[in-house]
Amino acid sequence: MVNPAPIRAEVAMAFRLVAMLVVMLAGAGFIPPSQAGPPKDGVQPRLIVLISIDQFSADLFNGYRDQFRGGLKTLAHGIVYANAFHTHGITETCAGHAVIATGRHPNATGIVANQWFDQKDSVDRYCTDDGVHVAARTIRKSGTGPGLLEVATLGDWLKAASPASRVYSVAGKDRSAIMMGGHQPDGAFWFDGKQGFDSWGTSVEAARQRLRSLEKVNEAVFRRIAGREIRWLYHRKACRTLEASFPLDGGGVFHAHLPPDPPAPVSGRPEASGPALPPWFYDSVTIDAALSLIETERLGRASATDLLAVGLSGTDMVGHAYGTQGPEMCDHLVRLDEGIGRLLRRLEALRIPVAVAVTADHGGSDIPERLKRRGYTGAGRIDAADLLGTLNVAVRGAVGVDWNTLKPAFFDPTQLVIVDAGGKALGDAALKQRIADAAAQYALDHPGIAGAWTGKQLQGRKPDPRFLPDQLSFADRMALSFYAQRSGDVLLATDPLKVPAPPFPGLFMTGHSGPSDFNRRVPILLWRPGIAHQERALPISVVDLAPTLAALAGVSPSGDVDGRCIDIAEFGVRCTPQRETVAAGEGDGR
Repeated sequence: MVNPAPIRAEVAMAFRLVAMLVVMLAGAGFIPPSQAGPPKDGVQPRLIVLISIDQFSADLFNGYRDQFRGGLKTLAHGIVYANAFHTHGITETCAGHAVIATGRHPNATGIVANQWFDQKDSVDRYCTDDGVHVAARTIRKSGTGPGLLEVATLGDWLKAASPASRVYSVAGKDRSAIMMGGHQPDGAFWFDGKQGFDSWGTSVEAARQRLRSLEKVNEAVFRRIAGREIRWLYHRKACRTLEASFPLDGGGVFHAHLPPDPPAPVSGRPEASGPALPPWFYDSVTIDAALSLIETERLGRASATDLLAVGLSGTDMVGHAYGTQGPEMCDHLVRLDEGIGRLLRRLEALRIPVAVAVTADHGGSDIPERLKRRGYTGAGRIDAADLLGTLNVAVRGAVGVDWNTLKPAFFDPTQLVIVDAGGKALGDAALKQRIADAAAQYALDHPGIAGAWTGKQLQGRKPDPRFLPDQLSFADRMALSFYAQRSGDVLLATDPLKVPAPPFPGLFMTGHSGPSDFNRRVPILLWRPGIAHQERALPISVVDLAPTLAALAGVSPSGDVDGRCIDIAEFGVRCTPQRETVAAGEGDGR
């Protein structure tokens, strides 16, 4: 008869060796197949990471896709929607982040732009100047917080359904962090560009209490920037091949190279107190902060689903200051790719069910000077002062008033507000409409203006839901951005290849606030460890992302949404039947 004792001892020893091997491999970064396999249908993630890359157009994603080696390469091997569209027309950062977080268009969120002319109080208002909340460090007389956001966010839905869930947001810009964090986050943080991260709360003390979560990160950031210059040199030498010089509209020459030339002084703009930090630094410290929150708050380590929203703002800074097709953007994307790789490696090492969604608040195009050299002969600039002066003269003559009735909404020449002789919002409704009609009519005759609408034409207009997001007319797109009392009285759309501003290299060379597809088309990338790659080419709307992630988390929106949940079994999303929330539109949508 065989003695079983030695066999049991050998089996026990084998199990101990396997266990030791698993521990050793895990420490080396290896994840056991049971953990690294594809996400199982119906497995709810413990942590959802929602990343917005500011001004990361689908054109940028596709143009550099074969050069990614780090985190963006990993994400591009998940589920890829290369043709996602913001369906609204005023494509700015605050508005776009509100859309990402809520699944609602700006005509519902109330966040129509980064800033606007508040017609009720006749004051310029920034999108986070809510007059209710305050920041821990920054003192603004109009407050700092999410109070102007009129609807709930994904994080709010999550907190309402599961109070144990934690919701954090961190970004390089306050408007990105605040909009994505929503009304009830456990913390919303943004990099102030000088010392470290700031936060908001119901009082300064409450804001400072929240900021303690990033106390060590702020200490490390301050040590990095105190008394030293952070230089922007090439991280990948291949980007040097994009160096070039371009004559600028209006005179001067723009030299595209690294390190960038310092910005030229601008009349009326105070000089900076010290050297500006390069855009990649904003993303680097934002990722540092995200990693710190994952550790210090132990995100994803409880039974409830947590949400971490990350706003990477550097791409937008590069696009505005230098354009999207030069060595500056090339080098920045190399660094961004590596930074996102750091984040994904840590998420994989957690060995918990985790899901990552990446998109952008808007897209953008290149500077017109480089576009002209590349054969786009229609590219150029519009003199905004000449446009405004011409319209005011025409309207005065047509309507018979003796003052300039049109002013740009917070320096935006494509949103015009109608004011009285004292600069206040005009109260005479009939006269106001006559002025608006005349301004819209004359604007269409101005070179470079592709569309002009009055608020009356846009208010209440609803796109035909049968049209895909890439098929909406300019008027439909602008209508989805119109919110009474905050939007301009006359909205203009420039030719897609025209920039309504002069060039200031290193400060502002191009914008993106318009309804063209350059500005609306962005990627949506969905990834979980072990997921199989899929390309989904047909257009979807960015408003679909929030309800889809809500279904992934097992919660429902707390009100109507403009987007729809998309069934993505490979990502773990099964949608419940939803009632239609968008009624059939007026007109044929063309």
